[in-house]
Amino acid sequence: MRTILLGGGGTGTSFAIATRIRANWGNGVKIIVTDVFDSKLVTSSIISDKFFKVPFANTPDFEDALIEIILRERIDVYIPVLNDEIFVAWQLMSDPRFKNIDFWSSEIHASCIDKNYSQNWLAVNNIPVPAVYSLEDVLVDKGNYIIKPKNGSGGRGVSLMSWVDLLNLPDQIKNNIVVQEICEKPEITVDSFFDYDANIGYSYARERLEVKAGVCTKARLFFDKELDDIAKKIGQALKQRGTICFQLMKNKSGWVVTDFNLRSGAGTAMTCAAGYDVLSAAYACRVGEDYSKFVSQMNINEVHYITRQYSEFVMTSHEVSCI
Repeated sequence: MRTILLGGGGTGTSFAIATRIRANWGNGVKIIVTDVFDSKLVTSSIISDKFFKVPFANTPDFEDALIEIILRERIDVYIPVLNDEIFVAWQLMSDPRFKNIDFWSSEIHASCIDKNYSQNWLAVNNIPVPAVYSLEDVLVDKGNYIIKPKNGSGGRGVSLMSWVDLLNLPDQIKNNIVVQEICEKPEITVDSFFDYDANIGYSYARERLEVKAGVCTKARLFFDKELDDIAKKIGQALKQRGTICFQLMKNKSGWVVTDFNLRSGAGTAMTCAAGYDVLSAAYACRVGEDYSKFVSQMNINEVHYITRQYSEFVMTSHEVSCI
C-alpha cells in the first residue's frame, strides 16, 4: 500500500486530487493530508486516513514538520499544492533519506513559482507569452497594464493599473510585481496531462465563463489543436509526468500563456467531471500504472458546458491530529 502525503489540504485543488485518488484506488492507498487549519475546517480531511496540522509553508518550522511526517508515516508520494510547498519539496529531493520518495516537484517547478522566471522560461522554450514591461518602459509608454505579484496564485493581487498609479506604488511592492501587457478575452485554462517518457499527452481547454474567488464556476470544455500544440511543447520542455494547468488569452499575435501553474487547479475537477480524469491519470502515470482508462483524445467537435455548485460538509465531530 502506498502512502500519499497531500499538501494544501484546505484548497479546492487538494480536495479534487484526494477525491479522485480515493475514488479510483479506494483503500489501496493511504492518504495523509496537511493544512494550517484544524481538520474540522479542512474538508479533504474527511477523505484522508490521517490529518496533520502544520505551520505555514513559508515559515522555517514547516520544513521540520514536513520531515517529521515523512519519516514517521513512511511516505511514498508527496504532492505539494501551494507554491511554498512546491519549493520545499524540491529542496528535500536532494536529501538522501528521501531518495525513494516521489516528490511532485523539480528545480523547474520551484523556479517557476516566480512569475518573472516562468515568463522567461516559457519564452526561451518558444512558448508565446505576453509582453512584460520594466518600470523604465512604463515611464516611456505611459499606458495601462496588468499587475501581478511575482509569487501569486489563484488570481490574488492581480489588477489593472495606469502608469501613474503604478509608478506611485511603494518600492517594496514595485520590486515584487510583474507588469504585463493587457490581453484580450476569452480567458482559457488548459488542463494538460503529459507523460514525458512515452511522449503522450492530452489537453482539455476550459473557457472560463464565470469565475468566483479566482476559481472557474462555469466553463465550456473543448479541444483546440493550437492550444494542444502549446501544451505538448510545454510538456516536452518541462519533462512533465502528470498534470498541470495554464491560462491563455490573446494579444495582437495570437494566443499567449498569461499564467503558468506547475500543478493542477481547483477548476481541474470540472474537466474530470466531463469524463477526462487528468488527476487520476497523473497519479497513475507517476506510479507506473495504466492511465489510458482515465484520459483520451477529445473530439474536435465535442463541447461540454460544466457548472460548479457548492456542497456542505458537517465537520464538527471530526477529530484533529496535530504535529
